[in-house]
Amino acid sequence: MPDRMILAVDPGRCTGCNSCMLVCSFVHDQVFNYERSRIRVWRDDDQGVFVPVTCEQCEDAPCVVICPTGALTKEASGLVARNPARCIGCNQCLSACPIGAISRFGGKWRKCDLCAGLEGVPYCAANCTAGALRFIPASTVAKEKAEKTALRRMKAAETGA
Repeated sequence: MPDRMILAVDPGRCTGCNSCMLVCSFVHDQVFNYERSRIRVWRDDDQGVFVPVTCEQCEDAPCVVICPTGALTKEASGLVARNPARCIGCNQCLSACPIGAISRFGGKWRKCDLCAGLEGVPYCAANCTAGALRFIPASTVAKEKAEKTALRRMKAAETGA
């Protein structure tokens, strides 16, 4: 079985340029409008911190579990998908999402659908020049986290901290 691809977010690399939000709104709605984006960049201007927030396609997605009509499903690819014909607009999924990645704008439901651009890479990741958004195998994320943890622990051991 091939490794599942995920949209990995590295907040430390985000510059707050918002190109991910603009390309997302354009791909889905043909307008450049931050409010129509399925990805958000949370900003703390005082500290100069920017964090892209998008659906993490949770393994045991609370939005899927709480949906009373089965309009949300977890596909084999890992995508949390919505069947608009089954959705009754109760908004329970918005409340259940632990990171606030589901929204409504102009009466329309919005959540990342991992839109496939060139070579199957979501447009936000393909247009993130800082590398804060990457579409990579899930195993790569685990490997990178392990490497970062090992380096941090080595540094702590060297400094005696």
